[in-house]
Amino acid sequence: MSRLYRQSRNIEASVIDRIQNILIEAGFTVGVEKTFTNAYKVELPVIVVRVGDTIHEFAELSTTNTKRTVLVLIDIFASSDGQRLDLKDCLISYLKSGIDYYEYSTGKGEFQTKTKNGRMSVFSILDKQVFPDVNKSTLDEHDKWRHLITLNLKRGTIE
Repeated sequence: MSRLYRQSRNIEASVIDRIQNILIEAGFTVGVEKTFTNAYKVELPVIVVRVGDTIHEFAELSTTNTKRTVLVLIDIFASSDGQRLDLKDCLISYLKSGIDYYEYSTGKGEFQTKTKNGRMSVFSILDKQVFPDVNKSTLDEHDKWRHLITLNLKRGTIE
């Protein structure tokens, strides 16, 4: 029996799919994870995608219908400062034009179907080095060249 993902998991999976395709297109060999702790268990470089805060704004007075703005966090764990800069610039150049939204169903622990159901617009992007002023020799290897990209996304649908 298959199970449908809810919207937050669909958003996360859609962003992961897009990033994997960007990396292939750009010729990078980088792993993409959805669990932050997994980043420390794999070889560098690796990218972690996760859904953060979500704002539910009421679409109109006297209803429970809302428009959703989702914060997506993309952590880049690079193996050098140059790789960090290249990866963040590459991702931003592709992601700023938006991301296709897919609905996924799973069964037996694997994706069974993936159906396109709209597009997510990017309303803002913030990117920053995570530990810019710290002595790199004191950091874990995975944190030395870490970068964070945050995207504010909207689907344009009312729930």
